[in-house]
Amino acid sequence: MRAINVLLSVSISLILAFVVFEFGLRLFPNFRPQEPINEFHPVLGWAKRPHAEVGRSTSEFDITFEINDQGLRCEERTSVAKSPNTFRVMMLGDSFVLGYTVDRKDLFVDHLRHYWSSEERRVDVVNAGTEGYSTDQSVLWFDEFGKAYQPDVVLLFPYENDIYWNGQDHYNRYPKPRYGPDGKLETGKLEDPGQLPWVTRKLATAKLLGLFVQGLSKPKGPPPHFFQPEGASGYVANEFAPLLLDPPAFVADTVARTEGALEALKTSCAEIGARLIVVPIPSESAIHADEKAAFQKNHLKGLDASRWSPDRPVELFLDLAKKHGIETLDVRSTFHARAGLGERLYFEQEWHFNPDGNLALAEFLKDELDARSVFPKEHAALAAGTFEKPATGGGLPTWILVFGALWLALGGGYIATYRDESAPLSFLKVGGLLACIFTIVLGGNSLVQKLPPALGPWLVLTVVTGILGFVVFKMGRRVGTIFELLTAFTLRGHWYLMPLVVVLLTIGSLLVVAASSPLVAPFIYTLF
Repeated sequence: MRAINVLLSVSISLILAFVVFEFGLRLFPNFRPQEPINEFHPVLGWAKRPHAEVGRSTSEFDITFEINDQGLRCEERTSVAKSPNTFRVMMLGDSFVLGYTVDRKDLFVDHLRHYWSSEERRVDVVNAGTEGYSTDQSVLWFDEFGKAYQPDVVLLFPYENDIYWNGQDHYNRYPKPRYGPDGKLETGKLEDPGQLPWVTRKLATAKLLGLFVQGLSKPKGPPPHFFQPEGASGYVANEFAPLLLDPPAFVADTVARTEGALEALKTSCAEIGARLIVVPIPSESAIHADEKAAFQKNHLKGLDASRWSPDRPVELFLDLAKKHGIETLDVRSTFHARAGLGERLYFEQEWHFNPDGNLALAEFLKDELDARSVFPKEHAALAAGTFEKPATGGGLPTWILVFGALWLALGGGYIATYRDESAPLSFLKVGGLLACIFTIVLGGNSLVQKLPPALGPWLVLTVVTGILGFVVFKMGRRVGTIFELLTAFTLRGHWYLMPLVVVLLTIGSLLVVAASSPLVAPFIYTLF
């Protein structure tokens, strides 16, 4: 019986340490497990889960996806059957159309829906964007499901990485459909790869260990879906190959299949009398000069600027559409004009549109669709339309409010406890300590997100190990006393007391070190 109690004591101590480490990792958005909004689909590869409600947050955004019963990020009342005397616009695409980084109120699709509603037009907007879709999957979704909605206008928003993945039959773990250069679908029913193990999907620690393994492994030659162009300092993702002015040979097949997918969509739209317009999404490196420099350094591994262009994918989609007589819209001149005025249209760490970028695209589309008389006379505007502007700069960031509340509470408590000290000086001490802690948390999050995935875990491990090593050094002989106490409780089998003992000893040790060293105190309080 004693052996069992000892085993329980050791097990509970290890579990407690793991739980503390796991929750600590979740402070970093890069390691925080994300609930997927997609599920396997035997024809499309994957599709959004009906009735899914999933939150996503990083240091730049905090949003919620609400998917309706048809698997669309639209109003719950959206129906397949089109109401009489209604003009329907359908948006096809990937995460840009889905709104991967913004709530619906800031998404360009919903900006247009609101604007046309404020004009009192009888217009219905269907958002068919799905995270991770390449052009071929958007086309197949339209052929399988979209035609039933009987849209009058179909807007397709391809992105640069579509070109490469249009030529592949898998995207990461999931099988996906693809079209041949002749516009014919080459795939049929797809095989479900199954879910990843629960541990991998739900634990931040598993993600950290996976990144360590990935960073330590040194495969011979480029990893899957990577190549090394001449003049680059490392391997470059295949999806960036279409940006090269002299791309590798495999790009020819992906371009041919992209053309086949566009031809298939044109045929499907013609079958139901829908007007098709292709609107290629430019990357942030094609709009912002600083992002182009960063992309060249980080993703193209220093490849000379004369050998690539961020505009190549957009030009390719425009040329392919023109070849097949498909209407196009090019947003780049509008985006360049707004960027020239200092407006940021993409998130700094994330490469999708921010709220301002979504609004800029919505305003561009509204003007262009009006200029091209897309809406028939019976659906003309009856009132002046208005856009809802993104709520930027209208209030203080959340972290400032939290900082102020903590400063008031902790500063007041410190002054009440240490009455012999100068109140203003005490208040400044507390504010300085809090400022250090917030700098560590906010700056650390930003730094980890900007680093390559293989370096982030090492940075976190180095910082935590350094702090704990300093704690052990400062504790000195007290460390032996702590181990003696833990050993005594373990050997006596007091497993039910182990959580309390470990927590008290840990907090007590950290507080002792924090009180003895003001330089390391902010780091220790950050660990709490």
